[in-house]
Amino acid sequence: MQVLESQSQSLSKRLESLIAEIERSAKMAKMVSMNASVIAVRSRTDSSEAFAFEAVASQIMDISEASLNRIEGLREILREMDSLTSIINKAGRQRMLSQRYMKLALTARLAGDPQASADQQKLRQLFETSLRELLQCPLNSQQVTQQLQHTQTCWESFLQSIEQNDFEAATQKNEIVLTEMNKAVVLYEKLVHDK
Repeated sequence: MQVLESQSQSLSKRLESLIAEIERSAKMAKMVSMNASVIAVRSRTDSSEAFAFEAVASQIMDISEASLNRIEGLREILREMDSLTSIINKAGRQRMLSQRYMKLALTARLAGDPQASADQQKLRQLFETSLRELLQCPLNSQQVTQQLQHTQTCWESFLQSIEQNDFEAATQKNEIVLTEMNKAVVLYEKLVHDK
């Protein structure tokens, strides 16, 4: 995945700009094509006009190639938008995972349910793997990375409370994890709107 070319230009503005360029290119290609048609009719009797027709055809090819390059730019923007959407979904899922982890920890403790304990371990691994992936995302701004690092610190503090069987503190710290992860989601959503 390529890092965004410009942090200052929004994705929507880049998309609008590329669409406008493609539209201008298409109109230009139409005009050149019309001229080429006129030249082609005339070139039946004059070889210099045939040469001019070839030059016009070459111009049409250049315009077409430029349009195709712009279309590839549009596709790249769409890939970036898809990546950001996927990242936002993953970050949003983290909020649910933290809440579910707390529920499983309480279930394992209060009901002595060994399956809850096994599920809790899987959930912890999923949360931590996802958090590492989010931290390594090349689209992160410095602010997003700092927020994710802060969330990771809160998560580790929450886990310590669970391990110490301090469920009152764990409940409070779980709310902090939820709040801090939500801040990261908001920052990711801001990235989409700012790009």
